[in-house]
Amino acid sequence: MNIGQIAIGIVVLLIVVVGLLVILFSRTNAVQKTGYGSLIMLSLVSMMIPVFWIIENQNQATSQQQLQSYAINQGLQVYVKVCTDQCYAIGQEDKLLFEKYLGYNVSDLNKLTDNQLKAMITSGNYNPNAPLPSNLNTIPRRDEFGGQLKAIDVDYLFALIRSADPTYAKKQGYTGDAAKNGFNGLVEYLQANAKNLYDQAVTLGKNGQFGEAVDMSKEDTVKVRILPAGQVKVCTSKTACFEYANLKVKVGTKITWTNDDQVAHTVTAIDSSNLSSPKALPNIFDSKTLETGKSFEWTVTEDAYNLNKDSHQLVYYCSVHPDMQAQLTIVPAA
Repeated sequence: MNIGQIAIGIVVLLIVVVGLLVILFSRTNAVQKTGYGSLIMLSLVSMMIPVFWIIENQNQATSQQQLQSYAINQGLQVYVKVCTDQCYAIGQEDKLLFEKYLGYNVSDLNKLTDNQLKAMITSGNYNPNAPLPSNLNTIPRRDEFGGQLKAIDVDYLFALIRSADPTYAKKQGYTGDAAKNGFNGLVEYLQANAKNLYDQAVTLGKNGQFGEAVDMSKEDTVKVRILPAGQVKVCTSKTACFEYANLKVKVGTKITWTNDDQVAHTVTAIDSSNLSSPKALPNIFDSKTLETGKSFEWTVTEDAYNLNKDSHQLVYYCSVHPDMQAQLTIVPAA
């Protein structure tokens, strides 16, 4: 019970006491006062009806807050159980690096309407621009579509995903635990309940979501081709991909990218803090448009090495096809 409810309870109690005293006084005097006492009783009941209505509304609001908090917690458990294809990674100091569902970044899912998001969770509609999991049966969907999700699981996952959007919580009037970002508890939950998944997420965080780096740090020159998606083992896009999703190179290495695809692409450094909405860093490098057969050369710099002081990883993409992304893991010059 909150302070407002306590205050209302005290007011009701005072009204009841005063009313009963007046009624008692009227009944201990002349008969003509009985009508006055009845009027007081009727007024008392009339006043108590809206008071009880207010209390009931407050109780309903409290229940909604509690249900939302519960749904977020349950959604986290369902998420860990069904989202198994590189859905999250854990970096240094147990920092959650990204959250995905059905191949989409959670931030992108929160741009959908409520009906669109629930329909996507229900049907298991996977991101068409992301590579499909090797086992399609692992894509979560409702049991009516042959999946493992119950109707209540869809609601729980919806609550979890929406919890990552503070504007949604504010719009719904959620506060306290009902307004928390459920993903903030993911690392702690994995540590306590799914140590193997925690270890996998840490490994993914060390390698980056682009997989284990191909080590070419002893080379002075490196060549990278841009190829159709089907010709690259580790690929983040269905459009086309860079030959190496994650390449380890040293400061001073000259890298040459050549477009061996049939459509034009770029090779552009980006800010890795938000890969769902990439921000280009042309001051690091930017090839501009590369038609088929054209190449771009760049020498790894100290500035690139220091761009991310923790991991020394640099992500780049094709500005024409933003889902085409790859990573350089940079080490000091020998």
